[in-house]
Amino acid sequence: MKETIIARNRDVEHIVNAALNLGHYKCGQQHEKHFGMLVMSDVHRSYQQMTNMVAYLNYKDGIDVGISLGDHMGDHFAENDAQWYINDVLHSKKRIFTVIGNHDTGNRTDAEKAGTTEQLFEKYLLPLREHMGLPELDKTYYAVDFEEYNVVLIVLNNYMTPDVRDENGDFRYNRGLSCMDQEELDWLVETLKVVPQGRHVIIARHDYPDEPIETPCAWTQETFGIYVHESAYGKCNVVPDIVNAWINGTTLKKAYEPLPKYEGLPTLTVDADFTARGTGVFVTYLIGHVHRDHRGTASPYTDQTILTFPCSGSDTWSNADSDLSRLEGTKAEDCLTVLAVDTKHRRVNMVRIGANITNTMVDRTYTSFTY
Repeated sequence: MKETIIARNRDVEHIVNAALNLGHYKCGQQHEKHFGMLVMSDVHRSYQQMTNMVAYLNYKDGIDVGISLGDHMGDHFAENDAQWYINDVLHSKKRIFTVIGNHDTGNRTDAEKAGTTEQLFEKYLLPLREHMGLPELDKTYYAVDFEEYNVVLIVLNNYMTPDVRDENGDFRYNRGLSCMDQEELDWLVETLKVVPQGRHVIIARHDYPDEPIETPCAWTQETFGIYVHESAYGKCNVVPDIVNAWINGTTLKKAYEPLPKYEGLPTLTVDADFTARGTGVFVTYLIGHVHRDHRGTASPYTDQTILTFPCSGSDTWSNADSDLSRLEGTKAEDCLTVLAVDTKHRRVNMVRIGANITNTMVDRTYTSFTY
């Protein structure tokens, strides 16, 4: 009989406990547990891996929430109703947060296979508002305050192209084009302004905020390269610019112009003043999309760490560019990551659930870094 994801990963359970600081006593006092997330990305309609993710999340004490970093669809928005994803999430005893990916949007201009931002909300987020503990949510981006852990999670949607149609009724702009809009940028600024002093902020989105600076480490794929979806605003580091001003408690006043070939998109502007709030603490960006392990920093800000995650789906196409071998029925069937945030020591601990040995025999069972 096939082993479950829980049985296949018994060998790393003590490492997960260490990462989360579970059961750690000293002088009769239990140390505080770290904030724990189970990270999934680019499941690409791999039903079994989604079910496995929920099973492990339900099983493992100390992991507080799950997050899916986008690309739930195999190809395009209209290929199914996503009810399989909704049903699995609703079977989770813990909250799972959803990020919109380019394939979730449709990743094309064809209106029969792509969806508007409103349709994306109705398909992926509206059915899960109560489950996420966000009953008033009405956008595809949101923030969650984990007060007990001193952590704030901000989820962005970087596929906010306007619903402009051509003469055939198709979208003028590719729905998978990396593009934020003015309303979301304004929301991000205002959200960061009211983050309680001392909270540690994580930002999740599907694609890179900008081209990364390489950070060589065992957790970075040797042949990583840069795979960044084209931004409508070119080499646009608008989010890192905002985060930099927030980290330093300074101001940012800047305009961002679209590339000439995307003429018609509006100029984005940021007029942010964080001086009254003071400095902020940034943990990391959580990114999917590239289908590969990587740790780097956001250009040009070396104090803004970027983490990318490989496919949780196990199909051959999704893993064509990954250096992690996958094999169904074995430990390598799954590819999830436990991410724990130790706010006291400003440290991130990561443990791989599933595929952990690369094609060049590098072990990615666990790693940690400071922020």
